Amino acid sequence: MASIGAMLAITSFAALSLSAVCSAADLGGARSTDPTRAARLQEALNTWAADSTHYGVSASIILADGTQWSGTAGRGGAGLRLGHLIGIASITKTMTGAVILQLADEGRLTLDDPIRRWLPPRPNIDSGITIRQLLNHTNGLANYNANPALASAVATDSARRFSTDELLQFVGPALFSPGTRTQYTNTSFILLGAIAERVTGKPIVELYRKRLWNPLKLCEIFLPGSGAAPTPVAPALANGVVVSPLGRLSHFSAGHTAYGLMASARAVARWGHALFTGRVVSAQMRQEMRRLVPAAGNIPGESGAGLAIRSYNYLGRTQFGHSGGSPLGSSLLLHDPTSGVTVAVLMNQGQRADHFVLAPRLLEIATQP
Repeated sequence: MASIGAMLAITSFAALSLSAVCSAADLGGARSTDPTRAARLQEALNTWAADSTHYGVSASIILADGTQWSGTAGRGGAGLRLGHLIGIASITKTMTGAVILQLADEGRLTLDDPIRRWLPPRPNIDSGITIRQLLNHTNGLANYNANPALASAVATDSARRFSTDELLQFVGPALFSPGTRTQYTNTSFILLGAIAERVTGKPIVELYRKRLWNPLKLCEIFLPGSGAAPTPVAPALANGVVVSPLGRLSHFSAGHTAYGLMASARAVARWGHALFTGRVVSAQMRQEMRRLVPAAGNIPGESGAGLAIRSYNYLGRTQFGHSGGSPLGSSLLLHDPTSGVTVAVLMNQGQRADHFVLAPRLLEIATQP
């Protein structure tokens, strides 16, 4: 284990290290902010990193005025850089959902369309399930990645690229009748990605780029398997072993439009800030997005489920966002409507729940006078 003195910590209010595809304006954070707050935010990361069981964390905070702070902390190797890409797991769902909501804004589909309007019948998938029920996890579909056969396929061939049809073959019998309760399932977001492709006739990565990433200048993000990474990919600690995530392409391919994206923390923060402050979908669709059903009950701090988002209750008030967890990383995106602050925390380490503690702590610091 590295000593605390060997840990690396980076803090930034501007773009410190630019890739060839990113300008300083693209990366944001051009305005300076309170240095005392900056020091406290970095201290919180360093405190997290002082735990010898922790590997690395990258965080980014956007204040209501658009000021962006970003920092990293951790141990091992060259350490994390602000532009390093980390698996964001289920935060991917917010982007897949946003594409669907934009298509609804354009009148190209409706939230109450049944699956059968867009996709052919498939075993174990009720064709009467609506797009809304896919988005808010009230569909009752079994989680395809809970099938041991998929885990075996992912482990057997680390370079495998799964098609949507192949992933949907791993879906087991339905768990409950649509609309009767909430239970998270990655299956719904594989179906939503397929619906977006069917409606537009374009691959999902093209939809991400043209509808979300390019307009918002999110250059530190990509879908593994769709080309070269735009910036370096951070190593990950998986089951106590440091691995190269891109050496496990099958993991990201299996996640696809449910949990397959990689990004930097500052890109995730900018994404969340744009989504929740009205730059991605219409006011009407934002209202639909925030229409909540009861939480599934398996996420710390969660208070409800919206359309491709979750609500949380930290610091005695409501936030919106999404978490992500996988063997290669843990993440949490929070937007606090009360203060207008957005927080993104990415950990290049799986099977932990620390993001549910650290992100609210950063939010608390960012909103204190």
